[in-house]
Amino acid sequence: MTEDRSLDLAGVGKLAEAIPDDSWNQIVNTVCYTFKELLAPITSTTGGIGRLINAKFDRFVDAEKWLAAQILKSAAEKASNSRYDSTRMPRASIMLKVIESSSTETDETLQELWSNLLANELADSSIHPEFIHILSRLSSTDAYRLIDLAQRSDPPKKVTLSFKVFGFEIKFKDIIEEPTDFTNVHLSNLGLIERPMVETENRSGEREKKPASYWKLTIVGEAFIKAVSNPSIKDANVD
Repeated sequence: MTEDRSLDLAGVGKLAEAIPDDSWNQIVNTVCYTFKELLAPITSTTGGIGRLINAKFDRFVDAEKWLAAQILKSAAEKASNSRYDSTRMPRASIMLKVIESSSTETDETLQELWSNLLANELADSSIHPEFIHILSRLSSTDAYRLIDLAQRSDPPKKVTLSFKVFGFEIKFKDIIEEPTDFTNVHLSNLGLIERPMVETENRSGEREKKPASYWKLTIVGEAFIKAVSNPSIKDANVD
């Protein structure tokens, strides 16, 4: 009976077909050893849950093992380069959920976010379980939109458009309208972004509040961005 390599994640399945069986088995064995070596300190202190992670990993197909091991290795390196609290052990239950959720992720952008999320848990045991659920529902397009909102000013800088008609210049000032597309609605439904309430003056001169024409991060969104940021880079920026 041939080994199950049917799950082609991140090209690993195709790679396996081009490698002789003996060499491929050696690669998989190395991946398994790396994973369990990284997990050993956690397994030794968490007992049953640590063994459960190992059991889950053993049931993964080869491609899943490859991805899970790479993400754990990357996360461990980031955590070791951060100002982590060595007295706080990562929670095995969180690690199990992250490893399960990330082991089938083929998008490189989202793989990086999973790695960062796990690195923060390894660094200071600070990850809320809800962030795992949120990340599992994001596409790379959603992630880039969220990062873009996090990096810009709040409110966004106002712009002025101008053009000429028959030699006369016409200007439209303070245009900050942003489209309400599916990505923004999806991020809003996840509680990550919102249209803030702003005070305006109606035609009668009365002051009233209405949703702004731009989007901003919510408190949940800000916390999520922090959770999926590389902890070693965050620490470097502190200096």
